[in-house]
Amino acid sequence: MDLRNATQDCSARGLIFAANLPAAAEKLPVSLVLPKATETNEREQRWAAQDANEHDQMLLAKCLFDMREFDRVASHLQECKGPRAIFLKLYSRFLSSEKEAGSVDKEEHGQEEMVVSAEESEQRQAVARRKRELVAIRDELEQLDRATGLDAFLLYLLGLVLKALGQRAQARSALLRSVHEYPCNWSAWQLLETCVDAVRQPIESLSTETRGAGWMHHAFMAQMLVEQFGGSNQDFAVHVRHLQQLFPESPFVQGLLAVRHYSMREFEDASRLFAQLQKTDPHRLDLMDIYSNILYVMEDRARLGELAHRCAQLDRFRPETCCVIGNYYSLRREHEKAVGYFQRALQLDSKYLAAWTLMGHEFIEMKNTAAAVDAYRHAVDVDERDYRAWYGLGQTYEMLNMPHYACSYYMRAAALRPYDSRMWCALGSCYESSGQQRQAIESYRRALLGSAENEAMAITRLAHLYEDSGEQAKAAYYYQLLVEHAVKNPLSDQPAASGVGSSALHVSGNGQMDELAAACLFLAAFENDRGNVAVAQRYLVQIVDGASSAGASQQRVEEARAMIRAMNQKDTAA
Repeated sequence: MDLRNATQDCSARGLIFAANLPAAAEKLPVSLVLPKATETNEREQRWAAQDANEHDQMLLAKCLFDMREFDRVASHLQECKGPRAIFLKLYSRFLSSEKEAGSVDKEEHGQEEMVVSAEESEQRQAVARRKRELVAIRDELEQLDRATGLDAFLLYLLGLVLKALGQRAQARSALLRSVHEYPCNWSAWQLLETCVDAVRQPIESLSTETRGAGWMHHAFMAQMLVEQFGGSNQDFAVHVRHLQQLFPESPFVQGLLAVRHYSMREFEDASRLFAQLQKTDPHRLDLMDIYSNILYVMEDRARLGELAHRCAQLDRFRPETCCVIGNYYSLRREHEKAVGYFQRALQLDSKYLAAWTLMGHEFIEMKNTAAAVDAYRHAVDVDERDYRAWYGLGQTYEMLNMPHYACSYYMRAAALRPYDSRMWCALGSCYESSGQQRQAIESYRRALLGSAENEAMAITRLAHLYEDSGEQAKAAYYYQLLVEHAVKNPLSDQPAASGVGSSALHVSGNGQMDELAAACLFLAAFENDRGNVAVAQRYLVQIVDGASSAGASQQRVEEARAMIRAMNQKDTAA
């Protein structure tokens, strides 16, 4: 089974996205063979003979499928017995049920109006019909599996139906069988990823279960690690290295690396890789929504406007295009227009996760908290692993002064992104506001194990919390860490303090300098009480000398000078 056969097999069944990955592998020897499980020749030969006998019916059925006439496909293939025809027939029934239900599968609330409109009644009936159809497809596939077995594509379809019915564990089992039998169905791998509970299931066990699927195993694990851990997991580099050896110029691998830099908030590197990807494939729209997020964060209005214009020229009716244009208007502070484009993206694809989340952000900017909550809830309904939506819910409920709800949502976000310090700092701040000091301390300590982005904030809050609780030694430890952090990480736009070298405190902004000055005052008093007068005076000198460059408040400087005078007078009197 080489890549050309994989592309043909997926295309024949209407799995156009699954066919894209092997087809896009450039400069790869055709002789590359993908691993395949050993099966009985008798069953393979029987399936091949059935598919050959039904070749003419499949030609017409595939034309109807491409025209999105799914009911006609199912009717045309009703009497066919080959696995390829059965797949297209049942897959068409599945898509027809999805098409009918549309976006009517809405969240039911506990308190509903007694009078239900005719439109709502029709929506509920459509959802009920969809569920009955899904159950019928599942039963037919399971009966066929018990009788003659299922090929890899029918196993994928079984997993798809089971996932739609909420039977995630059974779907995961079917999908694992599918990817081992036919590794080159990328749609099966992507669906398997949505069935994995990364919070409760170690990533190592999933790697073991999928090992043996060749390079597709590495592609899946690399994608999984980016989605779940932002690429911070050290195994990501191992999997990408295997892929780069086979696909040195693959857009898929380059896209993985770009998304990894984006997830780790390395925006300059991510922007550079996306620019290279855009130059290599100028008509590409995949991942351009993420590229627009990067340009938005970098506040690069010129490049974001250029990207929006190019995407609109390529295809104005792609959800990614609407997302890019929405980000452009958001950067221009035209939030109503941005919401309009995100809504247009959702009209094109109601399960387009990025649009729900970004629309929630826009409603936050517009102070429309009710609409923001609704958008974020739709996002987690589409994919409960979306940490951005959980984080957005936490922010929204914090704005509404409902810290207990906010803490619950921040905990969900932190569980999904355990190495992202922003999640833990937000949770710690929420615990503080609700008076749960011990939980706040644990959250901030957990933040220090993650990314260094919010390190100074976590250290500062820990120092204050320990000081407020009377644990002076621990407070001194974290205040010392804060001073060391300021010395090691001075901002480049701030000149060093004259006459004191690297030991002076120099950061930009009076608020930050005051925080460091307060830390030095605490440490000076702490060391003075312990009899370490010389050490205490060094902290005080840092405040006075640092003031000449950074601008600490006059009150802090006068306090430091007063403490120095008091120490000198005590030494003179002694």
